[in-house]
Amino acid sequence: MQQVDITKTLEELEGEYWDEPNFASSLVIQVHQLRKKSLCELNNEDLRLLIGQQINLDLILPLAIEKLIQNPLESGDMHIGDLFCSVLKVEKEYWNEHKELKNELDEVIRTYEEAKNIVEEQISKYRSDYL
Repeated sequence: MQQVDITKTLEELEGEYWDEPNFASSLVIQVHQLRKKSLCELNNEDLRLLIGQQINLDLILPLAIEKLIQNPLESGDMHIGDLFCSVLKVEKEYWNEHKELKNELDEVIRTYEEAKNIVEEQISKYRSDYL
């Protein structure tokens, strides 16, 4: 995978600077603002929003997956695990063209499933012992 200078913005990395938005929705305004934010400053909600809008997935998805490797339930502002959910909604064609990144996502899925099974087992034991 290519090395990216995460101190730069999407605008700088793409060499494409958008004009002021001509549609005044909060989503459009947010996306325009996020393009001016350095990649290292993007938080979970920023990543979730950009992925949902399919904004430069080649730069944004590796950042999100890096966070998800640490904790698959990383969250933006919607609900627990919403960052993971946004990544899982990316089109099949993208994953077919980015096998290495897909392998990393598959590892996140395995980690999540293993943790989920362990927690569910403990919940069942707790319920049978204490309820």
